[in-house]
Amino acid sequence: MANQARIDAIQGELRDIEAQINEKERQKAQAETVNDIARMDDDLTALRARSTSLQLQLTNLQAAGDEVAPF
Repeated sequence: MANQARIDAIQGELRDIEAQINEKERQKAQAETVNDIARMDDDLTALRARSTSLQLQLTNLQAAGDEVAPF
C-alpha cells in the first residue's frame, strides 16, 4: 500500500474513532449507575489510546513522505 493510501486509511479511522468518542461521551453523560460510568470510562480510555497510536503512525507516514529516497 502506498504511503498516501495508508495516510488516507488512518485519517478515516481517526474520524471514526472521534465519532465513537463523541457518542461514548454522550452516553456517559446519560449513564445512571457508577458501573456504567466506569465501563464507559474504560471504553473512552481505549478509544483515546487507539487514537494516539494512529496519530503517531500518521505523523511518521507524513514525515516519511518528505524524505528523499536513496538511489
